Amino acid sequence: MSKAHLLAALLFLLTFMHQTVASEPSVKNTPLTPEHLLEQELLLNQLIVNIHLLQIDFLNKDARENLQDNLTLLNQSIPALPEQSSDQETSKLLLSTLALWPIISRHAAWMADLPAHSAPPAANTLLLALAKMDRQLLLLRQKILNQNPLKNKKLSFLEQALLMERLSRQYLSLTLSELKKDKSASGRLQLQTLTQHFEQKLLKLGKQYSGHAHAAKPIQQAQVTWNFIKMGLEQFPEKTIPELVARYGSAIVRQMTSAHKMF
Repeated sequence: MSKAHLLAALLFLLTFMHQTVASEPSVKNTPLTPEHLLEQELLLNQLIVNIHLLQIDFLNKDARENLQDNLTLLNQSIPALPEQSSDQETSKLLLSTLALWPIISRHAAWMADLPAHSAPPAANTLLLALAKMDRQLLLLRQKILNQNPLKNKKLSFLEQALLMERLSRQYLSLTLSELKKDKSASGRLQLQTLTQHFEQKLLKLGKQYSGHAHAAKPIQQAQVTWNFIKMGLEQFPEKTIPELVARYGSAIVRQMTSAHKMF
């Protein structure tokens, strides 16, 4: 199926689910803050990473369990987002996100429930939907920040964690392409750009908080962990280590999240 057909199918499902969500009453108590939206982006990208891991090895028990955990958390947090905002564009993004999530949730749950000995199912439509939702959450966060730039204070650790998730996601996507003999020069360039950006920001955080009584330690731990990942990235595509990159990437996400909680 072509990308155009996949997008057409996705839009049809989105319209249907939009109508369904609009007709169902729900309680919306979650404040729409940049921090909360960042946390949803992190969970969503963790979900994408685990889907990629299952595509590489459908027997990967840890990836399957982590995928189910991601779904459980997102099934609680995404439907709790408010349906409306004082800003019309923000309201449209919220409604679109709320309508898209049930499609993603059902498809991902179906994948996670398949017997481990099954062949990995095609995930192109699911990954397109996830990429669309990831973009919508980013746009929502940017809209909130534009309305109140001061709310971005002390979010640098969560932003660094999200950057690590995006880097892991890109590496795993490229690994899948290599397995299918579908090489992507633009994808490799994007991986290199993410790698440089992540390292630069991590060095900056290290200098900024080198004297902090508590934050310095998790940053130092993240720097050590990053060195392991970087060596693996430099060997790509001659040697691929998807599980190690995902595992060490998750460790950095935990370390950055730990540092964020200290402020």
